[in-house]
Amino acid sequence: MLQEQYRNQQAEQAALAERRNASRVPVIKSGKIVVGGGYSQGVLNCLVLDESATGVLVDLGAVFSLPEEVVLQMGNGASYRARRRWAVGTKAGLEFLGPQAAGSDIEAQMAQMAQLLAAKGLSAAMAELRAQHYFSQPELRLAAEAAEAAYHRLEAILTAGRPT
Repeated sequence: MLQEQYRNQQAEQAALAERRNASRVPVIKSGKIVVGGGYSQGVLNCLVLDESATGVLVDLGAVFSLPEEVVLQMGNGASYRARRRWAVGTKAGLEFLGPQAAGSDIEAQMAQMAQLLAAKGLSAAMAELRAQHYFSQPELRLAAEAAEAAYHRLEAILTAGRPT
């Protein structure tokens, strides 16, 4: 019986791996899947087991029949429209349908980051952005990296006393 369970588990893992379009990073994060809308809206708790730029693997803890499109709300406030690509047992693969949706929590956090940048400068803002894991957002990461590189170039020029 244990051997049969082990074989089934191996087959399930192989099936999961074959469906991936992008490399994923193993994580364990809490999340919520919002289904339906209005008075028929439901929320399912889940664990995000791995993630990539294009989607996530979630474990719902029980077998549910997910609709084709859902909203995934991550524990950090990030929210994504997603499409169910597959489901096996308690696990499901969700593909993101566009960029992260900016919720009111994220908008408030971004406003705080802007205030920190204005009050304490680039170094403090970069440290906080890293601590909050905002670099998973490509546009923000590229802008922050460019700003940091320009800051270091300017600092080098000013401390050398002449342009390079």
